[in-house]
Amino acid sequence: MKDTLSLQEVAALLEPQHPDPERVEQLVESGELLAVQHQGSTRFPRYQFSGPAVRDVIPELLALAKRNGIPSWDLTLWMISPSSLFAAQDCPTDHLEDPEQLLAAARITFEAVW
Repeated sequence: MKDTLSLQEVAALLEPQHPDPERVEQLVESGELLAVQHQGSTRFPRYQFSGPAVRDVIPELLALAKRNGIPSWDLTLWMISPSSLFAAQDCPTDHLEDPEQLLAAARITFEAVW
């Protein structure tokens, strides 16, 4: 799967000297890291990392998605899809450096009542 990392790659990214896949799994369980299942393996979208750390906005985005029943695959696809909620109609991933704008767009999308 393009632009994703394996469990082992994430463990090495977060702790290069002492990779710990169990710690990565704990981050997923605690809602601090986004993971999706793809063809029998766990994959981690690369956009959620900034250098060797998880971006600060990711846990809040995951919590918002969870509160609104948004599955991880739907969140992942929303993040890489163009959106009219942004002036340039670009992707949410283009706004990772602006957490307030990203979370506002997520709230509008995830909390919409149809």
